Amino acid sequence: MQPLICAIALLAATALAGPCRADDGDAAKQQFLTSCGTCHTTDDDPTPRQGPNLATVYGRRVAALPDYRYSDALKRGDWIWNEATLDPWIEDSAQAHPGTVMNYRQSNPDKRRLIITYLKSLQGGG
Repeated sequence: MQPLICAIALLAATALAGPCRADDGDAAKQQFLTSCGTCHTTDDDPTPRQGPNLATVYGRRVAALPDYRYSDALKRGDWIWNEATLDPWIEDSAQAHPGTVMNYRQSNPDKRRLIITYLKSLQGGG
């Protein structure tokens, strides 16, 4: 009977603790790969995919990579990519900066937060 009581206690403790979750860093990277990884990379290889390499995007001026052809809307931009500028961009890039080529929308604020957390972590600020 003792093992049954221990098993019930363990199940109860697990239920009270909530679901098991991956490390926030792992979850953030996975969300980036799921949402952005088809068009963007953060690898050491600077070769862009459909979109520019985002390894150093957090804290960087918009349209700053010399080897990437940005839309005129982004070339005219004058901002730094940070939490305040990335969030509306990821939410709806075309609405945030009309005339841009990227057509991506992520309405879920938690998913946007994870993507931004991952990009920020690449700069050592996460």
